[in-house]
Amino acid sequence: MISFGIPAESTGQIIQQSRVQNTLCDTEGSDVFISLSAMFKQSFITPHGLILKSSVSGGRKVILLTPKIEKDMEIPEENIHRLPQVLSGIFIFFKGVFFSKENPVFIINTEKLSGCIK
Repeated sequence: MISFGIPAESTGQIIQQSRVQNTLCDTEGSDVFISLSAMFKQSFITPHGLILKSSVSGGRKVILLTPKIEKDMEIPEENIHRLPQVLSGIFIFFKGVFFSKENPVFIINTEKLSGCIK
């Protein structure tokens, strides 16, 4: 099982969002949807959406579609290990990893995700 961490300072609001999206990025009206399940080439309904704070300016909302949010935890910055620069593909959207007792938590780089929007 892979877990994701999303920095609290990047998250504006959590909303209920039942949506299946097979592409990484899609638009609907002025809203932009980025799907974590599509990033990993999986197709399932995403029950949650996180409105990214950086997106509120400019009138476009960027909503990160996520799998079920299991828990809220605080990870100190010094416990996040940087990923090697040589990693490519989907790993460019992560800024590091935290090794918990259960499984690794990959920390999402919301700036890079938002930067993929045209």
